[in-house]
This record gives sequence, structure tokens and C-alpha cells, in this order.
Amino acid sequence: MFELPPALRAWSDDVRAFVEAELQPHDDAVERTGTIPESARRALADRGFFGLNTAVEFGGRGLSMLATCVAAAELARAHIAFYYLSGVNVHIGSRPVELAGDDRQRRRWLPDLASGRKVAAFALTETGAGSDAAALVTEATADGGGWVLRGAKTFITNAPIAATFTVFARAPASTGAPGISAFVVDADTPGLRVGEPIEMLAGAGCGHAEVRFEDCRVGPDQLLGAEGDGFGIALRALDAGRVVWSAYCAGAAQRLLELAVDHVTTRSQFGAPLARHQHVEFELADLAAAVHAARLVAWEAAWRYDHGDDADRRLASARAKLLNADVVWRVADSVLQLHGGLGYSRRLPIERILREVRVVRILDGTSEMMRRIVGRAALGGRW
Repeated sequence: MFELPPALRAWSDDVRAFVEAELQPHDDAVERTGTIPESARRALADRGFFGLNTAVEFGGRGLSMLATCVAAAELARAHIAFYYLSGVNVHIGSRPVELAGDDRQRRRWLPDLASGRKVAAFALTETGAGSDAAALVTEATADGGGWVLRGAKTFITNAPIAATFTVFARAPASTGAPGISAFVVDADTPGLRVGEPIEMLAGAGCGHAEVRFEDCRVGPDQLLGAEGDGFGIALRALDAGRVVWSAYCAGAAQRLLELAVDHVTTRSQFGAPLARHQHVEFELADLAAAVHAARLVAWEAAWRYDHGDDADRRLASARAKLLNADVVWRVADSVLQLHGGLGYSRRLPIERILREVRVVRILDGTSEMMRRIVGRAALGGRW
């Protein structure tokens, strides 16, 4: 597949027009105030962005992963908070419910999440369990047919506004992945406490926070899958998130390239437009080639997610996120350099985008962990 089919190209154009008309005008206000306007949230909800590839029967749009990634690439043209709000909700927040929930659980939680009436957060990371997620220590103690959750999560995206959390906790005295189970927990459950927002380098408008579970009781109807399935559920959800982040990176890199082209064709130095200087032309060539490759990598990973098995999805998603997180960072740095002081200022969105995309080398699995996945596959699993 070297070109998107006509229907997906039209979808891309449609999403771009929506982003430029309904979201981009709010970028500066979101960055300044740390708040997403309600009108923008309603616009995202009305267009179905909270449930792009949630099944239609549960209130979503039922799009393929490829169509979802096409949309994510266009969402990257606006402030990252808009993607955090809607994308994290559907791609990892509510994903465990769709992947592992029974029909009753899906009908209970997914319609509100897919419609944007409520937002879900993915509560996996802990202070001592980031890349080594299987080392998490939050406990789920069996009690009276249900469980009592005790522990704390950190850096949980959308926690301050989430109505629902997918939570990963282990049986007492268990070790490693086999002891971990997954639960869906409403934010108003007694014993669930969301801390103050954690100030981050970028991403104003979405909010990250610690989430504490202090004798937080959940019932048997809140267990996703079977006991001990939690770690596998988390990994499958993260595979989806990684594919979409790779597309987001490709879209952000494309916007940066467009800003660079506009700048070098309108600004003159040493008596000629910057674009006439060979070293600038060569730099643009490298950027354009990298952006083109990033887009193809993202589309291929999305296609494999739609058509492959779990192993194929894991490798493709890790490879795409690893490559495209590096590409967008290099593109952002180069485009800022081409703009000089103007790029470093807040008159243009370049410095904001550079800060925003840096996190992709960390979230949903660090680049180092992606290298482990890709490296082991290259070695045929022999090491």
C-alpha cells in the first residue's frame, strides 16, 4: 500500500478542515490558560473523536485503525491537549473495556466514553513501575466477592477530568505479570482520590495527576477478563496507543515541514530567499524524506494492526512509535533552527510543538523499551 484509497484521502481532508476551523483557533488560549474550551470539546464529541474506532454497537464510529490514524495525523495540527482529551480516552483509556470486557461491561461503560459525555484514563504507571510495569505494587485484595484496591498511580493522563479509570493491580504476595488483574473503576468510587495536577513540560489543557486508592472497593462486575489477565490487557491496549502516536508524530512532522517551507520561501538573507541557498534546500530535502517515511511507517503499522495477530501488532506498533518519535523530534529541532530566533519565540507554534512531541519517546513505552521489542524480534527471540 503506497497511497491511501480515495475514501481515506477524503476523510483526511475533512478532518484537516475541521481541525483548522474548530481546534487550531483555540491553541494559544489552551496553552495560556491550561483549559480546553467547552465548545472545542463539544466539537470533538459531535464529530465522534472520543470513539473513533470503538464499535458502532457501543456508541463509537467503528473506524479501522488505519482510518483512525489518518484522523490522528490531522489532529496533530492543533494543540496536543485535543488529542490527549479524545485520543487517550479511546486508544488506551477505554480500550481495555472493549478488549476484555464482557457485553454487559461494554454496554455499561463504552457508550458514555465513546460519545465524549465522559472521559477514561489508563491507570498503569507507578513511581516504581514505569518501563518495568510488571513491577507495579498497587494491590487488589479479594474481599467478600469483590476486591479492595490499595496503592497509587502517577502521571495519569486526563486523571483530573476522568470519570472512569482502567486500573491495574496485583494480588497480594504475587510477583510479576501473572499476578496482575485489570479493573474498571468510576472516579466517584469511595477511596479513589485524584491528586493535584502535575506540572509538565508541555500538554497544558489535559492534566496529569497521581491517583490514590485507599481501601477502594470494587465489585466482581468491575473485573476485566479473568484474574491474572491484567498485564496482557494492558499490553494490548498500549499496542493500539503506540500505533496512533506514530501517526500523530507523522502529522506533527508534516505541519512543521509546511511551516519550514513557508518560511524559507518568504524570508531572504544575503540577497536571496533562504530556499535559494543550497544548504537550506538540502536540509528541506532531508526533512521531506523523513516525513514521507514516517507517514508510510504509520500507515503500515495501522494496516498490520487491522489485519495482523497480537504478535504482529506488538512489533509493528513498537517499530512505528520508535521511528516516528525520533523523526518528529529531529524535524522539530531542524525547523526551529531554520527559523532562528523566531522559531524559539512564542510567535509561532514551533517551540510548543517541539515541547509537545518530546513526550512521545517516553509515554506508552519508552523508546528504550521499543528497542527491546524490535531488537528481540530481529534476533528471532533467541536472546
